[in-house]
Amino acid sequence: HTQDVISTASINRIRPAHTALVATLHGCVAHEIRQQLTTIHNSPTSYMAKEYFDQLEHIGATSPEYTIVANKWLMNILANEFNVPVEQLKLSNYGYDTESFFKQMKEQNSIQRPIDKKVIIYTGRLVELKGVQFLISSRLKEIRTDWVCWIVGEGDKQAELQIQSRILGLEENIIFLGKRDDVPYLLSLSDIFVLPSLIENQPLAVIEAQIAEKAVIVSDTGGLPEMVEHGVTGIVTPAGDSEILFKNLNLLLKNEKYSKILGSNSKKWGMKHWIPEEAVEKVLKVYQSAISKRRKELSNL
Repeated sequence: HTQDVISTASINRIRPAHTALVATLHGCVAHEIRQQLTTIHNSPTSYMAKEYFDQLEHIGATSPEYTIVANKWLMNILANEFNVPVEQLKLSNYGYDTESFFKQMKEQNSIQRPIDKKVIIYTGRLVELKGVQFLISSRLKEIRTDWVCWIVGEGDKQAELQIQSRILGLEENIIFLGKRDDVPYLLSLSDIFVLPSLIENQPLAVIEAQIAEKAVIVSDTGGLPEMVEHGVTGIVTPAGDSEILFKNLNLLLKNEKYSKILGSNSKKWGMKHWIPEEAVEKVLKVYQSAISKRRKELSNL
């Protein structure tokens, strides 16, 4: 059972004839590369990298007996753009150990919630594709001071984002907490969770925020709209649009009742959707089908 197109393509070349292969793809590598080739990796030979990763996406997704994807967004991309047979794709959302998460939410430490301020939180890697640069804006500070934003995580954009924050005079509003192992507790202290990604699949960060009963704001990219119903379990905002993101943040900050309703709905939906036992059962069924398919393929040789 492999977890990306590179390992899948590699294992397929050396696996024994009788061994079945299942892959779970946690996103579209080719799409991420295309995005980066227009920005940080743009060069005269960018087209060569695009062709390489497009081919890799096809090989990695078609090599196993079955390819598991977490949402319809990725299923449609693989089928329509990378010519993966629909019958080879299996839809299975993630599961999550909610019991352990709730225990961790209660494990207090030195971090305290600021008095008389609401807490906006982002958790994840600090890289271009996560869109944190669109979250760091002076617009919110221009109209209200009753908030702080915790940026939890690390990555190659961290220094650049910190400079952006200082230039905008947001040092007291935006706090970089770095890599943490107490995210459940930090979520318990927070009010609004934000994930302004440019490309995304089915991030655990959103799952955790939902289970923690937080109002969630996500961008309208990838599989995120399948995780958050706009106006019901959260807010879906246009990717890369800092102005509309600011307006949505202000909406939830000034309307606490609405924010709590979204958080409550989000938790109810998440507790029904991210059941770990159901996710495990789906994977086991794919294993059984893959073994049967492999045996049939060998018998036809």
